[in-house]
Amino acid sequence: MSYRIRPGKPLTREAVRIARAQYEKAIDILYHERGGRDEAVHDARKCFKRLRGLLRLVRDAAPEFCARENARIRDIARTLSAVRDATALVEALNRLVADETSEEVRTVLDAIRDRLAARRDHIATAETDLSASILAAISGCKQGIAALDELSLPDKPDKAVAVVAGGAAKNYARAVRALETARKTGEPADWHDLRKRIKYHWMHVLLLRPVWPGEMAARAEIADRAGEALGDDHDLAALDALIAAEPETIGSPAEIAMLRVAMKAQSERLHDEVGVIVKNLLRDDGDMVRSRIAALYREAAGI
Repeated sequence: MSYRIRPGKPLTREAVRIARAQYEKAIDILYHERGGRDEAVHDARKCFKRLRGLLRLVRDAAPEFCARENARIRDIARTLSAVRDATALVEALNRLVADETSEEVRTVLDAIRDRLAARRDHIATAETDLSASILAAISGCKQGIAALDELSLPDKPDKAVAVVAGGAAKNYARAVRALETARKTGEPADWHDLRKRIKYHWMHVLLLRPVWPGEMAARAEIADRAGEALGDDHDLAALDALIAAEPETIGSPAEIAMLRVAMKAQSERLHDEVGVIVKNLLRDDGDMVRSRIAALYREAAGI
């Protein structure tokens, strides 16, 4: 129940409880590094994303606090990103290899994957200050916990309802618009914006599961599937950026040409897949979502 808002409880207390739990989980993960350092960084960043999702849900009620703490969490996550980002590119090549049917192209993709793996290992070896970055991240988490004493949200039931319903609906409406924009433009930045909106929707329905457990669980599953597909697509965009910045790291022009064809095919497939996944998830009007969540929250809170 740690990442769930309990209707009827004071909203400030609930937000502080949830945020503290995520900070403490990140500290524990980074301190013990179970499963290895790369896995620890990856898991800690999940905690930071959940924290930012919580802040986005309630930020209209505490804009200055949420803006400041969102910046803190974003900066903490960035200090831990280099190796994980390099690992994500290797994983992107693994998926391309798995999807490829041509033996010739698969051989080229295997070679590129090996180069990206070598690049990842070099970054990990050269990043001698990662231990210091992890200690700084732990310190930042402790500062974030201390800052929670300053959070003040509306605790009267009617006002709390307006905060959570409004925050969830606002992001939902943006997700609907983001899908329309991404389909229209096809730009990687627009698909990435859709990914962020879908991820926030996923976090919001997790936070609001107690108001309508079955529906919210189903929405969470759908949003998670869409977010994973969009994450894979974002990795392809990051790979494209590396091709532009460091083509020598990837391979010869002929190899890069084969890679781009494979990337384009997979990206198009992912976009089609996302469209199918979210067809029903993003079909409602934002005002309808706000009214529905508000009614469900009131009922669950007994008000």
